[in-house]
Amino acid sequence: MGSVEVDYKRQGGVTTVPLFSAVDVALLDVVRPEVDWRAVRETRPGRRSPLAALTPLVPGADRVAPAQVGRIAGVGRATVAGWRRRHTDFPGRVGRSERHPEFDRPAVVAWLLTHGKIAVPTGVAARS
Repeated sequence: MGSVEVDYKRQGGVTTVPLFSAVDVALLDVVRPEVDWRAVRETRPGRRSPLAALTPLVPGADRVAPAQVGRIAGVGRATVAGWRRRHTDFPGRVGRSERHPEFDRPAVVAWLLTHGKIAVPTGVAARS
C-alpha cells in the first residue's frame, strides 16, 4: 500500500492519502464489521461521513484481539484459539500479553483468506 499527497491549497494544505488495492476495498465490509457501512454508503453529498468519527489508524498499529478475529471470520473466540494452536502459520502475537493477545489485522486477514476462512466479496452490496 502506498500513498499520495494531495494539496488542497487554501482549503487545508497538503494531506497524505493512503492508496488501497481493489481487494482491500472489497474486503472492507468483512474486515471492519464494527463500521456501519450502510450509513457510509447512504451519506449524501455534502454531508459528513460517519467515517470521519473513526480514530485514524497509525500505519503498522492496526491490531485485533481474538474476539475481533472471530467477528471477521464469523466464528467464536474458541475457534480462533483452536486455529492458533493447530496452525503453526497463524500470525504471531504483536501486542499485549499471551493471555490477552493482539494480532496484526492485515496479517490475520491474509491468513484467513489463504486458509479459506473468509472470501473476497464478488458483488457490490445493493442499496436499499
